This record gives sequence, C-alpha cells and structure tokens, in this order.
Amino acid sequence: MDVELIQKINNLALDLMKQGLAQDREEAVEQAEKVFKSKNNQGYAELREKIAMVEAPPENRASSTVDLSPGQVRTILEQNTQFLVKTIKEFKEKILYLEKDVSDLRTKIAYNKLPTVNDIVSAKKTESREEVVEAQKKQLAAQASHPRVGNFKDTDVSIEKVFYMGNKR
Repeated sequence: MDVELIQKINNLALDLMKQGLAQDREEAVEQAEKVFKSKNNQGYAELREKIAMVEAPPENRASSTVDLSPGQVRTILEQNTQFLVKTIKEFKEKILYLEKDVSDLRTKIAYNKLPTVNDIVSAKKTESREEVVEAQKKQLAAQASHPRVGNFKDTDVSIEKVFYMGNKR
C-alpha cells in the first residue's frame, strides 16, 4: 500500500475540485488517478484494487478480504509510522524556522524604534537651529516695536499729535 501515492491522488483531487475542473469528489479522484496512472503504471492496478476494497460496502469486503500476515501488517504499520515521523519532523523544522523569523522581525522592529546617533545629533542640531531662529525673531520683534526705530505708518500717528498748535477743544 503506497500511502504517499494515495495522499497525492487525494490532494490532486481536492485541487481539481477547488479549481472547478471536477463536478464531484468521485470525478476528481478519477481524473487524479488518470494522471498518476500515466506516470506510474506499475503498482497502480494494485492501488486501484485496494482503494476499491476500502471503498466497497462491508458485505462486499467479506468476499474480497485479503488475509494479511502479521509480518505484512507490521511492514505496513512501519511504513505508516516512518511517513508520519518524517512529516512531523518536517513540520517541526518549519515551525522552528518560522519562530526564528518572527523573533528576527521583532528584534528589527525594536531596533528600528530606537534612535540612532545620527538621529540624536540631527535632533540636537535642529533644536539649536530652532532656538537661534526663535531668538532672532524675538530680537527683530523687539526692535520693530521700539518707537525710536521709526517703524510706524501714517495711520499710527497723526500730524496733530506731532505738531501741537495750542488749545484743542
């Protein structure tokens, strides 16, 4: 019994159904079997018989039962356990790889949030520049508002206030 071939056929049948190339499960399995039959003629007939035996109703199984010796059962079980162990190891390796990737991404994110030396130096430069600019603006504002500078307009001071000619009543 080739467990891997059965799994490949089932996976292909599922893909055929998902993509709409088969109407139902049976048709998908038949199409998948045709694909694998063309690839692997030897042993396919045995596989088809075993699948038919498994899918047959219980009353038909009694007539087509195959007596397996304990040695054959043991070899089948060993093959199944080897396959399961192999797939579990593959999953374990994939999980470890993904965990490592996640931890790497977390450290990258943590380091991206930390400021670098260039960020600190540039921040200090911008702060000092901003302070200088603000100080200059304050000096200009103070100079502009001083009355002796002469930064006033015609509407600010009338001629009557500058040249007083006597009683204004």
